[in-house]
Amino acid sequence: MANLFRRREDRRRQDGPTEDAVREALRDVRDPEIGRDIVSLNMVRGIEIDGGRVRVGVALTTAGCPLKHRITKDVTDRLKMVEGVSEVDVDFGVMTDADRQNLMNSLSGGEREIASAFRDESKTRIVAVVSGKGGVGKSTVAVNLAAALQRAGKTVQILDADVHGASVPVMLGALQKPNVIDGVIFPIESPTGLKFISMGNFVGEGQAIIWRAPIVNKALAQLMRDVYWGEPDFVIVDMPPGTGDVALTVAQMIPKAEALVVTTPQADAARVAVKAGKMAVQAHLKLDGVVENMSYAECPECGHEMRIFGGDGGERVAAELGSRILGRIPILPDTTGEPGRCLFEEGSSPARAFDEIAASISSMKVRKRIQVL
Repeated sequence: MANLFRRREDRRRQDGPTEDAVREALRDVRDPEIGRDIVSLNMVRGIEIDGGRVRVGVALTTAGCPLKHRITKDVTDRLKMVEGVSEVDVDFGVMTDADRQNLMNSLSGGEREIASAFRDESKTRIVAVVSGKGGVGKSTVAVNLAAALQRAGKTVQILDADVHGASVPVMLGALQKPNVIDGVIFPIESPTGLKFISMGNFVGEGQAIIWRAPIVNKALAQLMRDVYWGEPDFVIVDMPPGTGDVALTVAQMIPKAEALVVTTPQADAARVAVKAGKMAVQAHLKLDGVVENMSYAECPECGHEMRIFGGDGGERVAAELGSRILGRIPILPDTTGEPGRCLFEEGSSPARAFDEIAASISSMKVRKRIQVL
């Protein structure tokens, strides 16, 4: 009886898997840029089965797709989990102009005003990280908050709206230009897995962006309109510092956004942070809370907290805004903003502080806007 069972099992493996089983497995393979499965995107253009050998035809959006090797690996790894599959070949082709245009239209929904993630009806929460002045670590807070949310299982993307001081590409160690297909811009995936878009990736390293406010506003509008954001759980917006025209424009373009105010303990930083927070409130943004960055340093010998900058800036800002401190971030050495080095190591004291901030923000109820007639 045991031998008969083995013969039947061997015969089934020689017959190989069914096409339905292969196609169903391919629904677990996602396009790395778009984030949807390659079957629903109509990228699977043929399945051939010869015993345990499976050959899959995949149509790419562009011939020079930089993520071809990743798609090959994902398809191969997933199909080898299917019973009866012993070998996988992936043959790549390229979509026709019509196919590609249909795909881009389906992604944008046919509308070009603003991406779905930023619309009121979307499930995506928009958290704008604001500060009254530069140099308080606003961008560091933005990317580490995004990383903490990602660790908590949330899908997160970053919009670097600080056009003149774009630093997110360097912080995440991803300086390449984004992929653009038929006018649709795809966010860049950093080595850490965080996806983002920044004007810093459209200009050369070290090149200054010398634009007046109307041009900057137009560029930001394009990023919110032409980038394929999908609908992640969160989009973290690294806002420009201060209360100038650009910050106000971003707040007006994304009225459902929430604001997270960043300050340091110093009195001067706290004073201008209050102004940034009040601007957000006046723009009818929901105020999530305050983060005090560079709050203290830990003694390497005894672990004592040394408030090297003194002051109680976070408390002052929270009190004046009628809000609360969500977290205090300690200072650690070797967080100098070198490529990929701005993210605090998981389990470190700053990372734990960001995990607590992320948990607090995740637990907040989403505000429903009241439309005034």
